[in-house]
Amino acid sequence: MNNLERSWMYERLDGRGALYSRFVIGVDEFIQFACSQPNRMGGDKVRCPCAKCQNYKFMDVETVKCHLYQSGFIENYFIWKHQGERDDISETSYVGPNFSQGSNWQPYSNSEPESSHLFQHSMEEDPNPVSKKFYDLLDAADAKLYPGSSLSQLAVVSRMLNIKMENSMSQRGYNQMMQFLKESLPEDNIVLDNYYQTKKLVRSLGLLVEKIDCCESGCMLYWGDDDENLTSCKFYSKPRYKCCVGSRKRKLVPYKRMYYFPLIPRLQRLYASHATAANMR
Repeated sequence: MNNLERSWMYERLDGRGALYSRFVIGVDEFIQFACSQPNRMGGDKVRCPCAKCQNYKFMDVETVKCHLYQSGFIENYFIWKHQGERDDISETSYVGPNFSQGSNWQPYSNSEPESSHLFQHSMEEDPNPVSKKFYDLLDAADAKLYPGSSLSQLAVVSRMLNIKMENSMSQRGYNQMMQFLKESLPEDNIVLDNYYQTKKLVRSLGLLVEKIDCCESGCMLYWGDDDENLTSCKFYSKPRYKCCVGSRKRKLVPYKRMYYFPLIPRLQRLYASHATAANMR
């Protein structure tokens, strides 16, 4: 396919910010072609080649159209190879020299193997447990609260947790607020109406936080094999825990505590995203 024949793909908006009619017609042609390749579809969904999804997500036809209208096509995607279109030029094999009989030389091909897309959900090999948790969270992010809603489940969860933190809301108050929200929405909504289920969803992201007790004076951490079980500072003998006189609570309360955010899981998430991996060099 000549790139000039599909120049409309990157001529989306006119000077007034409106869509060019040829772009709209071209998107319809793309959808028609993608739907004609059932072996490259995910059920009744097709890969979305918009600048955000970048062919990594299967979407319904109307959603793909909206994404293309809003964000346009991924850069230099003149050949719709992820939707099944063949590139006759790049798939032409190079005819090399005549090697002696019995050589294991194979013709070189510029075509990209299907298995090179490591992050596609359609891969034959099942993802490992850590990656599966991450994919579960992505699926939850795409799930709408109810049919026709403009908000996803994850968007509501993150907003509500932020409100809880900023206003020092109790867990009981959070549960009551979420239960009221669930009752006020249509019956088929998927709002998580308690704090436990909310934490369970967010935890599936895998970005854990470690709580580490500190000395009251800030001179040491109760961390590591040698210091984790100490009950007082090894430098100044200050106690690790507060004295709870007359309290029936058996839980030990440290004088000071820090929160450690492990770096490696966060780097893994950045490299797992096609949108951020290119910026990690």
